[in-house]
Amino acid sequence: MICKKCGNQIKEGAKFCNNCGYESSNMNQDNRQYNSNMNQQDQQQNQQQKKKTSKIIIGIIVTIAIIVGLSALASGGDYSSKVSSVKNGYFQAYSSDDGYPNVGDAFENYFDDTSWKAFTSDDDMEIVEFNGKFLYYDDETDCCLQFQTYEDGSFDIYAVEFNGIPQDKLTISTLLDDIMDEAQYMDRND
Repeated sequence: MICKKCGNQIKEGAKFCNNCGYESSNMNQDNRQYNSNMNQQDQQQNQQQKKKTSKIIIGIIVTIAIIVGLSALASGGDYSSKVSSVKNGYFQAYSSDDGYPNVGDAFENYFDDTSWKAFTSDDDMEIVEFNGKFLYYDDETDCCLQFQTYEDGSFDIYAVEFNGIPQDKLTISTLLDDIMDEAQYMDRND
């Protein structure tokens, strides 16, 4: 034990400081009060540390959520640009010099209830998918047409289905001719 008055080391159980005579019972009471105050301060510091740790963890979770959200938006933006590159693109055999519109205008002209989306296939191909309705042998038919896209912005027709049934190359070629011929020289002010 240390004397509170002079700082001298006092033997345990001594009633008085052998250096200054300060009564050790006062020191024990002072030490108990000091220890009690220190315990309260330690508890407060621990609570503050826990709050700081909780805030840091929450901050990390929020940051991760923001990064994931931005990644989703960025990839959505990338998919959006892939759809735009197909819609604004032209088939090699149907150029604008010959009066043909871009793919998007031609398809929107030919089909009803159209929709476009992009995704990465299970085998890592970048696909832009078009869906629309049209009359096929006088029956309303759902058409799903997929374009495979490439990094240079080019694309090819990858697959076509009518009412969920895959179509052969001749049917696809005939459909494409019909779509583009109907759209050639169309009024683009609609």
